[in-house]
Amino acid sequence: MQSQSGKGYLFLLVVVVLAALSGFIFQREKFLFGLDVEGGVRLTYEMKFDKDPKIAERQRDEQARLQRDLVPILQSRASQGLGVVEANVQPKGESGFIVEVPGFTDIKKAQEVLGSTAKLYAYHATNVDTNQRNFREYEDTGTETGADGRPYVSFVRKSDKKTIKPGDPEYAQMIAGWTSILEGADLARAQIQVLQNGSTQPEFFFSADGAKKMETWSRGVAGLEEQLAFVLDGRVISIAPLSREVAYLSDQAVINGQFEPTYVRTLVSLLNSGALPVDLEQTSSMTVDPTIGKQALNQMVVAGAYSFGFITLFLLVYYLFPGAVALIALLLYVLFTLTVLKMINATFSLASIAGFILSVGMAVDANILVFERVKEEMKDGRSLLTSVELGFKRAFPAILDSNMCTILTSLVLTFLGTGPVKGFATTLIVGVVISLFTAVIITRSLLVFLVTVGPGNNPKLYGLGRNWFGEKFEETADEKPLQVIKRTKLWMLISLATIVVGIPFFMMGGLKQNVEFTGGAEAVFQMDKSASITAEQVAKNLEAGGFPGSIVKYGTTSDGMRQIYATIPSPPGTVATSDLRARIGSASGVGKEPSSFTTIGPSVADATKQTAIQGVLVSSALIVLYLAFRFGISLGGFKNGLKFGLSAIGALIHDILVVVGLAAMVGYLFHWEISALSITAMLTVIGFSVHDTIVIFDRIRENLKRPIPGESFENLCNRSITRSVARSLNTSMTVIVTLIILLVIGTPTPDLKFFCAAMLFGILSGTYSSIFNATPILWLWDKAVVKRKGPEHSLIAEALQDQARIRANQSAMVAEGGPAQSYGTVKRRNRVKDIGKEELDDEGRPK
Repeated sequence: MQSQSGKGYLFLLVVVVLAALSGFIFQREKFLFGLDVEGGVRLTYEMKFDKDPKIAERQRDEQARLQRDLVPILQSRASQGLGVVEANVQPKGESGFIVEVPGFTDIKKAQEVLGSTAKLYAYHATNVDTNQRNFREYEDTGTETGADGRPYVSFVRKSDKKTIKPGDPEYAQMIAGWTSILEGADLARAQIQVLQNGSTQPEFFFSADGAKKMETWSRGVAGLEEQLAFVLDGRVISIAPLSREVAYLSDQAVINGQFEPTYVRTLVSLLNSGALPVDLEQTSSMTVDPTIGKQALNQMVVAGAYSFGFITLFLLVYYLFPGAVALIALLLYVLFTLTVLKMINATFSLASIAGFILSVGMAVDANILVFERVKEEMKDGRSLLTSVELGFKRAFPAILDSNMCTILTSLVLTFLGTGPVKGFATTLIVGVVISLFTAVIITRSLLVFLVTVGPGNNPKLYGLGRNWFGEKFEETADEKPLQVIKRTKLWMLISLATIVVGIPFFMMGGLKQNVEFTGGAEAVFQMDKSASITAEQVAKNLEAGGFPGSIVKYGTTSDGMRQIYATIPSPPGTVATSDLRARIGSASGVGKEPSSFTTIGPSVADATKQTAIQGVLVSSALIVLYLAFRFGISLGGFKNGLKFGLSAIGALIHDILVVVGLAAMVGYLFHWEISALSITAMLTVIGFSVHDTIVIFDRIRENLKRPIPGESFENLCNRSITRSVARSLNTSMTVIVTLIILLVIGTPTPDLKFFCAAMLFGILSGTYSSIFNATPILWLWDKAVVKRKGPEHSLIAEALQDQARIRANQSAMVAEGGPAQSYGTVKRRNRVKDIGKEELDDEGRPK
């Protein structure tokens, strides 16, 4: 006992140090909020290869290097050209990029700075009039400023006085007829030159090679007043004759003219950050007003507080002393998780914040499984300390397997998802890993320590009489188990009914897709409380304004402010137009431009569909393989493990179809749409729904190792379900209540509401299917094998054969003088004997 308490004090000291260190780091590091919270601009780009097939082939060969080189260029442009230090540039796939600029909402400026090739060309304008040669085809008409704020030089075709401007095919043809002097890499740097009158103009400095090229050209045309033109992104930004007084140009040139200071600063920043080695094509864009995000954040924080309050109440009221210990571990979980997320610079988007709140509810699952098992051991007559040790030992396989399935689906999301989806998955993975540490290590060590030193050694503090959620069935599980398998047909019919109810809504077109799947635009209008315009009116206005097929829905913030969400399908090419936002704002009849605006190109929409399908298939396959491996180890090999894995997936198919039916219902009734977050919910349901299935399967695995003599597999399944019903209900309840709270008060946007609704119904369905579908499917499979191959191939028979082989091997080792058991087994037995004052066999039964 003294040794045990000494270890407990040491561990307590380690926990205190870890908590203090985490608190220090937490205070020092700051939260990195996503665009949907902080506001800002997100743009996605794809490399656009040259029209020349030979150049394009070379660019494709160097695609990996080009993508690598573009990341720092885009990062530099965001920081220098936009003045945003915390801009985030991430490669996407093999040729794409995601650029997030938090706190910056001028999307036109962002597009101008980030998407510009910024490759400066100097030309000898050989077809433009000069003082000495006024017979040429074109003459310049001076500098103008475009709608985007960028200057350009326009020209007149002298034959018919037609004005030529950027965008006109002839403008590009005119430039193509000029003689190139230098370009791109010949520019060393640029700077702002401030004149005496306070105006600014750009000044260029050329490299050694560039200086030679400029000197060679200027000496060749000295005294002829030939036109020198500077061209950027297909626009002539300056054209002027070479002065007769200048002998030659070399390493420096100044563009004379009247330029806006903002433009000069942007131009200089672009040139200094480097030219793009390949053109970029914008495939989607998003701008979010920061006020919407702040309101949403406040809602979610309130929802998280309510959720944590419920979990606290549940632990303390239902589990008493162990619940108080679990609450300490849960508080440490929150601290450790937030600290780690800050340290790895995880982005706290609305989705990832929802994921964190959800992970707190999920973190309690391990404690519930352990505490229910501890109560079971105590009811079987074991001492308190032995019950605690065995409770953790026997609950751990189910805890590990269920959490691993969640990690596997989350890993799929991190590899296939982008933006908020990746943030949600990262949060969930970090949360699951830390919850294993806090629930299994910290809770166990604290509980054992407190039982050993005295405060927790009173059995009355463990709530043995609290059998509110089905625990009373466990007391008669061996003698009178619930007859679940006997009514397999009934459960399957009920499952079929929950699927069929969604089919009419599906047939009526209720399954609506977000612009992430169709391409197009989504506009969010922030409305005053007094605004009277309805979603139906906005939809009609958009239809009349040239945007047919628009879907309009409402969202409401916690302070009563309303938002109108309008999804507008648009043909390819329309998405990237600069005036689309203004056109939609005008057509809507709301009286203002959208506060937030997103556009998705067709290539991104196609990729999103492929990702969704891949995510579901890959997640399901990984779960099958993992469960087949884990259960196959102890139950006759991989083929038997595969029965468990595929039976779990059979139940999951039901859950997925229920979620799809729900999507059709809410799409028809409320115009909610399937988005990337909806697919995230579906994949999370896949990972989480197997939690309860694994709890039951783990009990089946345990019972298969020591079945009641002569019992059928049907009775064994019924016993296992009966022993696990309370655990399934309790573990699901904390997550279900958390999702209800989020759905009612913590989700300001329709996408997040749909996300929570899909999770809620998926987990409700998963709780049902774990009890009434997964195990009956396993029983039907075993029944079919027995019918085809004979009773010696049943799961019970093969499990008994495995146990007989293990005992035979142990006996042979003893006969040969070798150890009959491993050192770990001896050590574990001795320890349990010490602390529990009783000797146990491998199954924890008193000898």
